[in-house]
Amino acid sequence: MTDTAKISADDKIVLGEAFTKSASEFKARAPGKSALVLGGTGESGSEVVKHLMASGAFDKVTVFARRPVEYTGPNAETLVYKPINLEDTEQMERDFAGHTHAFNCLGTTRAKSGKEGFYKVDHDYILNATKACKAAEIEHYSICSSAGADKNSMFLYTKTKGEVNSEIEKMGFPRVSIFLPGMLMCDRKEARPLEKIASYVMPALNFVVPNRLCVPTSTVGWAMVNNAFKKVDTPILENISNLDMVEAFKKGQQ
Repeated sequence: MTDTAKISADDKIVLGEAFTKSASEFKARAPGKSALVLGGTGESGSEVVKHLMASGAFDKVTVFARRPVEYTGPNAETLVYKPINLEDTEQMERDFAGHTHAFNCLGTTRAKSGKEGFYKVDHDYILNATKACKAAEIEHYSICSSAGADKNSMFLYTKTKGEVNSEIEKMGFPRVSIFLPGMLMCDRKEARPLEKIASYVMPALNFVVPNRLCVPTSTVGWAMVNNAFKKVDTPILENISNLDMVEAFKKGQQ
């Protein structure tokens, strides 16, 4: 029996007046838009889903995931769940067609999936889905990558992220937004010992080097969705750092 992923947009979500205003202006300026979310049941992806739904800016939000999604919160009637096979690019292209915005939060860890499993998800599956998005003529493609992403890195994690980003940059989307968060701070249900230790250490270091080393997943979700509301001249490729996200969130609360 497949577990259901439960996502709840409760009153803990802090949108801010600027976010709400931008969402309203976006919907008035560009009505009829629809978004798809990949990795929407994960820590960052679920925050993207919550903020998309709370914004009410999209006529439809489709969450593509391996397990069913149960959402409770604002605009629930606009959320659609669809199962996905990340190895079937042709089916993904058909399923993605008709959407205008894509938010990719797919990802795993080497500790959870092993070296080969990590690369398969964070490289192969992400690029499969991205190619399907391009074929489906997505207007704005956003991805949650990582700080330090560098295809020439000696470390598997940052090297893989850098390789993927480099490929995405060549695909020719009208608009690409690559988010580069530091350590993601969240209530991870499956946190491993080293992650638990880091969750205490990193905020302290973040105090020394403000807002550069870690970021709450809720801030990442807010930033990815808020960024989609911006009116920009295309084509555009933007890299959004950890500090950029934190400062945008703070500014949005003023």
